[in-house]
Amino acid sequence: MTKKHTACAYPWQQIIIDLTGEVVPCCFWSGYGNSGRPLGNTNEQTIEEIWNGPAYQELRRRNASGDLTGHPCNGCVAFQWGNGTYPKFTWPASFTPESGHCYLALIPESFRDRVKDALPRSLLEEDGRVLPLPNAVHDDIRLTGSGRYSVWGSYLYFASSDNSDPTTNGRTYCLICGNERLELKNLVPNSDSAKNLHQAHGEYLRGVESVSAKPSMLSYISTADCNIDCPGCSQNLVRATGVEHRSETTPQVLQLVPYLAQFIWHGGEPFLIKRFRQFIDEFDRSVNPNLTFGFTSNGTMLTERELKKLEKFPRLNASISIDSFNPKSFARIREGADFARVIEHLRAALTVMDAPDRFFAVGMIICKSNFRELADNLRYAIANNIGLNLSPVVVYPVTERLDVFEDFFAQTVGWKDALRDAQQVAGEALEEKARALERINPVGMLKELERILCVAEQRYAKTFNINVTLKDPFGAVARMRNPGFFVACGIAPTNQLAYCCAVPGKSQYTLRIPYEETQRKGIMYVRFAPNLLEEPGYFAEQILRTSEESPDAIRGRSTITLHVPNVVSQPRRKNISYANYGESTPLGLNVTHSEQILAKFAQIFEEQTGYRRPKSAEASAEQATASPVTRFVRRLSTLLPRNY
Repeated sequence: MTKKHTACAYPWQQIIIDLTGEVVPCCFWSGYGNSGRPLGNTNEQTIEEIWNGPAYQELRRRNASGDLTGHPCNGCVAFQWGNGTYPKFTWPASFTPESGHCYLALIPESFRDRVKDALPRSLLEEDGRVLPLPNAVHDDIRLTGSGRYSVWGSYLYFASSDNSDPTTNGRTYCLICGNERLELKNLVPNSDSAKNLHQAHGEYLRGVESVSAKPSMLSYISTADCNIDCPGCSQNLVRATGVEHRSETTPQVLQLVPYLAQFIWHGGEPFLIKRFRQFIDEFDRSVNPNLTFGFTSNGTMLTERELKKLEKFPRLNASISIDSFNPKSFARIREGADFARVIEHLRAALTVMDAPDRFFAVGMIICKSNFRELADNLRYAIANNIGLNLSPVVVYPVTERLDVFEDFFAQTVGWKDALRDAQQVAGEALEEKARALERINPVGMLKELERILCVAEQRYAKTFNINVTLKDPFGAVARMRNPGFFVACGIAPTNQLAYCCAVPGKSQYTLRIPYEETQRKGIMYVRFAPNLLEEPGYFAEQILRTSEESPDAIRGRSTITLHVPNVVSQPRRKNISYANYGESTPLGLNVTHSEQILAKFAQIFEEQTGYRRPKSAEASAEQATASPVTRFVRRLSTLLPRNY
């Protein structure tokens, strides 16, 4: 039997282009607290130059060798969520290689609903002839093949009659159960996407570093334009600073569409983008008959009319962001979106769903604001057959992160009970074979949440406390949106070690830093920000430890005083006011380094507040050598379901 290929397939298949132009191989590479650096930037290079550039070649070499020690892929969250498996090679066909001679097909939900309990008695046709060896042992299918097959649960395991590759042998395969027939969709041969996909798969199996295949999976965050105002949105910073792609990037992306197996187009809100809607309106299936098209939407504009247009795509894989099924929590986290309208659109989407070919899921961030609702949200999803993707907030904003706290033990009251309840709900649903968990199994995600909580509890078991006196003689704090302090070591966005929200009239505060974090080397400081959701904008700073001092030097600075100047905090503009509907302008900010975003934000901050803060030489030196802030500006909801 052929040895099963276990390396992650993303380095040979996928390219993700952020709004900053930074390119990564997957959402986990530099998200969820991982340490991967961009593999290129489309504001400096073409997509082709990046795809076969030295960074991508090194990524392929490390994954092919299995030597991932000290590598970002070694801490892959997808591996944990996938219950110990890396993402497999993605095929836009009803069946994919399993191992040996065996191919595996997930039987569509509509067919299973029609045949119900008779499904195990289904027969498999190859070019109109019923294959004679049903109910075969799976290892026999893998080892011997020769037309053996088995319907097992929701899956069909099968081998072609002569053990040829069913994706290239030109034959049709049909599953028959009584009067019901299901033709298994195959790659449309001789299409550009089919040829490219086979080339990519061969190079993946051989571990080729410099590939001749084009990307077969592409995700593109083309704009931050949005019609709602989530206060903790990670795109608020790039929206305010005018970050956008150079004009050449979108045409380069669209030129790759004929070769892609999967194309995921993100915003902002994609249905606000003119070219996104134009792409849907003008798409011709003959250009790419194998394409899986997807997007992540806030659901406000996904009307039945738009759903109808999506029928033209060969396959669909989309996600709707709903961060709570509790209307009050939803209104707080997703400000400006109408809960009833979004749920109405979700229900309409679910009626046209037929997994795996037409799939809608819900993406839900898990943060401080909704952690206690975890079990209730999971129950709602199960009751309504909703595949639920849970994404932990561990990067931004600090007030919602699951690994940084004001007072860990006070803020996490009830969290362990909520997590245990959710795990029990998931376990019972798995036993009952609930469709929601067949669509997306949350067990691995819940384990990751448990791990994050356990690590945080251990970190906060011993803290170093800093007493802060806040001087606010002008009463400016009362005019601020989300004022507070945060402690950081260096300027990278994941380096916040502690925070504390400020309250009008209160002058005494305590910052609790995990003791182990005080042992980090490098500059450490406390900053006061008028809005903790926009941490680069701050008024006051005090250095707790210079980069030359030893980690223990912080112990002598357990009491500090910060002064709030007499400034006016400007009201936040509505996100829709920034919208250019996805188009590039000469005034847009095409970034190649994170400092450009931070410098632009500092300029806007000074113009709005009238406050020009002094710059310490040490902080300036730290900023000059900072790593890119991809993790800070990348949306946390871009991950689409991996089940299909």
